Amino acid sequence: MRPLPRLQDLPPKWARFCLGVRAFVTRELACDFTSQPCIVACSGGADSTALLLLSTLLCRKNGGQVIAVHLDHCLREDSAQDACFVARLCENWNIPLILQRENVQAQAQSKGLGLEEAGRLARYELLERVRRETASQYILLGHQLNDLAEDQLLRLMRGVGWPALGGMAGQDPARGLVRPLLLTPRAQLEEFLKAAGLAWRVDQSNFEGATTRNRVRLDLLPVLLRENPAYLDAAARLWRQARVDEDHWDSETARMLSGLPESARGDAALLPTRVLEQSPAPLRLRLYKAVLERLGPGQPLSDSLFRLDELWREHATGKKVRFPGDKEARLTKAGIAMQVIDRKKECG
Repeated sequence: MRPLPRLQDLPPKWARFCLGVRAFVTRELACDFTSQPCIVACSGGADSTALLLLSTLLCRKNGGQVIAVHLDHCLREDSAQDACFVARLCENWNIPLILQRENVQAQAQSKGLGLEEAGRLARYELLERVRRETASQYILLGHQLNDLAEDQLLRLMRGVGWPALGGMAGQDPARGLVRPLLLTPRAQLEEFLKAAGLAWRVDQSNFEGATTRNRVRLDLLPVLLRENPAYLDAAARLWRQARVDEDHWDSETARMLSGLPESARGDAALLPTRVLEQSPAPLRLRLYKAVLERLGPGQPLSDSLFRLDELWREHATGKKVRFPGDKEARLTKAGIAMQVIDRKKECG
């Protein structure tokens, strides 16, 4: 296994590639992991191996520090070989490594979860624990542009609305998650590793059609790429447009909510008529959703939000719309009153 090169030792094309990823993170995600302690989730696959190489080069150039984390899910006979590959890589590049084994199948059965969900929860729990223990600021994830395109298609299939249809976020400040490679195609990452003389591990389960995500990857996305070879570029544009719209509407929603009267009860709120009258339909729908989510668990469904807005436009005073989490929105002359219903009292 080759020693870690310096950024300036790379061919100019790949040095510019690394700097381009940093520019994406600093300009579009508004953070710079390269001068901070950060964690890299590394499975040993092409995406995460490229991320480990790239982030280490950038961090060592700019004063940051990388800690690698690998979780062996124990789902495949050769999973231990993935762990050994990552361990050799980190030893060769002098990168601290946290390696953990989890019987994800047993966890899935005990918690009543699917394997994919159980594995995801186990990974994020480990990453967050290491982040706290090492006082690291960021957790870097290897999701790339093909993953983003697949995520957009999965969201479309589930009926997700705009702007969430644009796909996964580039960062989650609350959890310190950052996806530096999100607008980088998988093929470019593999080319980068080949240029650096590096191999990577291949998870054969990714080529089985057992999960919806795999079927999207293996069957649906290739069809779209044949019909439009620039489809990944379109996915990147969709993501950027969604982020612009999301930032705008989040700002507008927060501004309107900041002017609402405080409720003495945490399980009730009022959207005043004056606020609704000065809000266009896209903003009203977001206000409904935001206020309902403040009342507790239970995700408001789009059909119910549209129904509520239709009733408001019809001035249907007295009408009610129910939402998940035992929440109710009732139209009054003062506005839309929202509250959590006590089922015991309701049933007498």
